Amino acid sequence: MKKFITKINFWLFGGILFILLVWFFASRIVDNSIVIPKISEVLQALGSLLQTKQTYVVIFNTISRLILTISISFVLALFCSILAGSITRVKDFLKPIMTLMRTTPVAAVIIILLMIFGNIKSPYIITSLVILPIMYEGILVSFENIDQGIIDEVKMLSNLNFRVAKEVYLPIVTPQILSTLVATIGLGLKVMVMSEFIAQPNNTIGYVMLQEKNFLEMDYVFAWTIVLVVFVLLVEELLKIIKTKL
Repeated sequence: MKKFITKINFWLFGGILFILLVWFFASRIVDNSIVIPKISEVLQALGSLLQTKQTYVVIFNTISRLILTISISFVLALFCSILAGSITRVKDFLKPIMTLMRTTPVAAVIIILLMIFGNIKSPYIITSLVILPIMYEGILVSFENIDQGIIDEVKMLSNLNFRVAKEVYLPIVTPQILSTLVATIGLGLKVMVMSEFIAQPNNTIGYVMLQEKNFLEMDYVFAWTIVLVVFVLLVEELLKIIKTKL
């Protein structure tokens, strides 16, 4: 086990080192901090960000938006998956809707929603439209993969209802649901920040990154990127730990 863990850590460290080396040589070759800032410059900018109170306000605003959007999307996806898993007509009805949501270009959606809902509400809706079909399909597949023997046994004892779904089916599919959440958190954060970047709601990460870009402070743009990556990695690891304990 120790050797296995050491091997994982070695390859993890190797991946991080590879990224840093590519960054280092790219910054030396380009030799222009406006295009690719040096690692030292980004670390200095990151330290400056972490010492500023406003940074945490901005992070809180974006992350709270993301959590609210994921929570609402998850509830909707779970509800739709339960209906689609038990009623074929509902599944057929939802299929073209989810396909449309999954394949429509995000840029086109952002423009339309900005005109309808404005810059405050648009990031919520845009992010939800991207992650909802992914959650729905992931949860639906997990329900469909439940052992048929368990389904037949449940049908002999009771009809499908909320209590059966909660006490029988949900514990079985929870690991798969957590895997779906892991897959959507990173994507959801990227879409949320991109939406904020275009919609420009005040005091959000996307808005701040746009301002930094306009002032050609690319070291701060890279620093904010590191903050986002670290956040996603921490949340994903937390969900993986929860999954292993179930």
